Amino acid sequence: MPRSAAYRGKPADIRFRYSGIVFAYSRPMALRPPIPTLMKRLWSLVPSGGSLPESVWRSRHRFLAGLTFFHAAAIAAAAPFLGKHWELSIWSFFDDDSMLHVVGEGLVVASFGALACWRRIGRTLQATLVGFGLMSSSAILVHLSGGYIEFHFHFFVMLAFLALCQDWIPYLLAVAFVAVHHGVVGVLWPQAVYNHEAAVNAPWTWAGIHALFVLWSCVGSVIAWRFNERAYAQTALILEAAGEGIFGVDTEARIVFINPAAADILGIDARVAIGKRIGHVVYHLATDGTRLPDEDSPILAPLKDGKAHQASDQIFGRADGAYVPVDYVTTPMIERDELTGVVVSFNDITTRHRSEAALQKSHRMLEETLVQLKTTQQQMLQQERLRAMGQMASGIAHDFNNSLSPIVGFAELLKRHPDLPQETTKTYAELITTAALDAASVIKRLRELYRERDESAIDGAVDIERCINEVVALTQPRWKNQALGDGIVIRVDTRVATVPLIAGDAPGIREMLANLIFNAVDAMPEGGTITVRARAEGSDVVLEVADTGTGMTDEVRQRCLEPFFSTKGKHGTGLGLSLVHSTIERHGGTLTIATELGRGSTFIVRLPSQDKVGAVGSPAEPPAASRALRVLLVDDDPLVRKSVVAQLESQGHAVVTAPNGREGLERFTVGRFDLVVTDRAMPEVGGDQVASQIARLAPDTPVIMLTGFGDLMAAKGDHPAGVDAIVSKPVTLDALIEAIRKVTVKVPAPR
Repeated sequence: MPRSAAYRGKPADIRFRYSGIVFAYSRPMALRPPIPTLMKRLWSLVPSGGSLPESVWRSRHRFLAGLTFFHAAAIAAAAPFLGKHWELSIWSFFDDDSMLHVVGEGLVVASFGALACWRRIGRTLQATLVGFGLMSSSAILVHLSGGYIEFHFHFFVMLAFLALCQDWIPYLLAVAFVAVHHGVVGVLWPQAVYNHEAAVNAPWTWAGIHALFVLWSCVGSVIAWRFNERAYAQTALILEAAGEGIFGVDTEARIVFINPAAADILGIDARVAIGKRIGHVVYHLATDGTRLPDEDSPILAPLKDGKAHQASDQIFGRADGAYVPVDYVTTPMIERDELTGVVVSFNDITTRHRSEAALQKSHRMLEETLVQLKTTQQQMLQQERLRAMGQMASGIAHDFNNSLSPIVGFAELLKRHPDLPQETTKTYAELITTAALDAASVIKRLRELYRERDESAIDGAVDIERCINEVVALTQPRWKNQALGDGIVIRVDTRVATVPLIAGDAPGIREMLANLIFNAVDAMPEGGTITVRARAEGSDVVLEVADTGTGMTDEVRQRCLEPFFSTKGKHGTGLGLSLVHSTIERHGGTLTIATELGRGSTFIVRLPSQDKVGAVGSPAEPPAASRALRVLLVDDDPLVRKSVVAQLESQGHAVVTAPNGREGLERFTVGRFDLVVTDRAMPEVGGDQVASQIARLAPDTPVIMLTGFGDLMAAKGDHPAGVDAIVSKPVTLDALIEAIRKVTVKVPAPR
């Protein structure tokens, strides 16, 4: 086998065979773009034309039109300097050596300029007429110079000027004008275009040379045109893409540019707005709704002080009479340290105003809903309190009946056995007194149920041990009596260490503890033990209410403090523990719940202690008896009258009685009394009317109201006019003596 052999392959490959193995090497191929892509890239370098903003195009067109008129005047003025003769005849217009002929050529150029100023014919035709005027002036100057080569460059300069219009049609027609002038006239009549022999002898050669000059002039102009067009396109793209309205105003308060967003907000065609005074497009409204003159408009303020201004919640008036709420910023346009106009950018805030109005409406609805929710919550809390009150009131009735039993029993024994030993009689009387006082204390406990308390009043000194003892007694009918009636046994164990007083609301603390005990009772359907503990930890007082009931799942523990959450079905309101939590938070404390399913729950309340509290005074001694008084007693209950008369007479007072308010007032008007003691609820004339009449007749005579509503009146803060003191029934002798002493301090002794 030969060592190597040539192997035919593609021209770009080198392949050879060695020992039966074919080796191949590919030459790297240059990546060449396909022809369509290359043509597309080249075409992208060509300007599109006709994209100049109206204001820019107008300013350039005015310059070119002025340049056209300048050439017309220059051509007409050159006639005398060129040695042309003056002859006034029709034929002189066709005589190259006549001044009229030269003036006529200038008029031709001027006519192109005049027609180019007619706006109705459109931008392209206007630019075309300017182009013909400038190209004609170039041809005329070449002709008048006798074909001097230097004047041929006038064509190239005018082509560069005409590129300022950035419009292909007038530009290509101008190039065609040069091509016809040099390529046709220069070839057919070279003496009319060129003034030297070489060009006359070889017109095609010189036409080609001039064509190269024209070509490079066009290339340079087109490149500059493309760069300029790209810069304007980027600026226009930014303006069109901007979401806010933007427009520019020159120093004469005329719109020079406006973006689509501004035109849409102001309800006007952007092309129509260009060149108009700002007042015809948009105007500023004063705070009172009147239109501000353009010269006083804050929009144009930078034209006066050269500073930027911004404003919020302003009103722009549109040309169609509509109004637009806006936030705007107006900025001066500075070019070469010279103020050239103002740029105004603004945002339509109509949607924001609508959103704000909707938000305010929602806020009002939310406030109304919140008020309704608070009202409903208060009603539900009141229902919860009433439920607790009902449970405690039933127990109070039970305790009250228990207190009446020894009174009735011992009274019957004294009545049936009047000959009992004096010691036994005294013992029975003391027991009756003790039972009556116990019954009175049971009634006083009702005050804690109907007391109207201020939820924000937490500045009192609260004795936790006393609250616990009172609540245990108040709730006893529920956890003991009712439970025994249901056949279950519940025991309450209190373990109260020495704890400081706390700053708080005692009724609120009692209500909180009562709800915790009721909750513990509900959690022990089979009975068990409720443990109430209190101890001091640092500067805090810790209360614990623990039960041996069913406990709670983790889900129930997390939700048990939520209002209206209940696991008791229709038997529960779901507000007991919520009320407990709100009371603890109001006192600046915390609540922790420890629970285990099947083993009970412990509610741990931590409350801040009161730093300084007043010392507890020693028990007061019995009040000393006052001097003898003449007393008017008004009460419709004969037994009450009899007992109070006995109490008063035992202190040396002279007593006159009346069975109702009407008779009491009659006896007061005919007698002299140092003190009036009256009931409140009486037929015909009540105690309130008695007190007010006595205050009117004898303002120095004190009045004590002795009523069974005393605790209720104190709880509600009810104090009738003319009443100096309120004493609750049943009244003890000590309480009556103390009340008389207080109200008669300033009463002068009888002479």
